[in-house]
Amino acid sequence: MASSRPPPDHRRMHESVWHRAEAVAWLDDPTRRGREDPETLWDRTGLAPGMTVVDVGAGTGYYDWSASDRVGATGCVYAVDVSPELVALVRERARAQGRRNVRAVRSRPDRIPLPGRVADRVLLANLLHGVAPTTVREAVRLLRPGGRLLDVDWAKRPTPNGPPVEHRLSATEARRALEAYGLRALTTAPHGPEHYVVILEKPAGLRSRSRAARPS
Repeated sequence: MASSRPPPDHRRMHESVWHRAEAVAWLDDPTRRGREDPETLWDRTGLAPGMTVVDVGAGTGYYDWSASDRVGATGCVYAVDVSPELVALVRERARAQGRRNVRAVRSRPDRIPLPGRVADRVLLANLLHGVAPTTVREAVRLLRPGGRLLDVDWAKRPTPNGPPVEHRLSATEARRALEAYGLRALTTAPHGPEHYVVILEKPAGLRSRSRAARPS
């Protein structure tokens, strides 16, 4: 059963750091897979052996274990988070599961300490509506030309789970916000009963835009 505690203010996620207990209670909810299935996402986005994934705001690594299976020994999954406790948790889990291709990385809202153009796929899951523009710029910086950014978020309507509707972005609002960073939208689709996914591509020759609009 989902936690009965109210969620944190999703509009200010970049200003707070989740601790292990609250993150596990929310992000590892055993009913989550029925609402938001990682395997379905990676099927839709063509994740393949040898690819590199960066999961920005990875939390407890919910999307990362299935990504690890897909990319295999020649690929890599970077689980990025601002919380030192969650970075430590993902490292512990990766080590316990023998997943050498999962690397947990601590970031800041304005800096992800990875080289540019490192990723074939960058994931923002339940994040865009509550992070600073600097985080999104960093996510775009990490994409290779032709790489894809995957924005998973809550549908902008009442659902049994998730933040208040007024905190959310619609799929159209999310697409427009990300296109402002120079990305090219490919497709938008439902992702389970409560979410959507917007998939965008980084064109060749794109340079990071310094003044892209912040989602509102």
